[in-house]
Amino acid sequence: MPPLTRLLAVPLAAACLAACAGPRAGDPLDEESARRASLEVQSVMEMSRSGRIPPVEFEFDKAVLLPSSYQLLDKIAEIVSRFEDIKLVVEGHTDDVGSHEYNDWLSAERGRAVKTYLSSRGVFPESIKVIGYGKRRPITQDTSDKGRALNRRVEFVLTTREWKAVY
Repeated sequence: MPPLTRLLAVPLAAACLAACAGPRAGDPLDEESARRASLEVQSVMEMSRSGRIPPVEFEFDKAVLLPSSYQLLDKIAEIVSRFEDIKLVVEGHTDDVGSHEYNDWLSAERGRAVKTYLSSRGVFPESIKVIGYGKRRPITQDTSDKGRALNRRVEFVLTTREWKAVY
């Protein structure tokens, strides 16, 4: 090996190894990335608390997702699968037609339909909890067709708490 090559080989090898190494503890860039991720999670959580996640609506007596729901559900799946700390509570609801028992079942089926879809989009099923409220939590007391349609929905609550601490 020529002398100049031998002289440059050691510093070049050291530079290559340093470039391949992971971030060091206390690295300002790594800390900044962690801070931004934390702020993004907070932003997503605020979106949930403020009610800016619209509900997914359903047809009368059905637990089948409407094609119009896919875009919203894809966005929710993207958010939940990006952040390991986020868990999603899927709350199913019905209108006031039918018995409590049937509506409890139907609301849970609606929640399970959403969970199945989100799981097919990469969200870990363990990070989703389904609750069926039946007709006990209407958003309107309006018994017209339009009012009842508003109550046939699935709503979303995002949390970073462990399931044991929440339920």
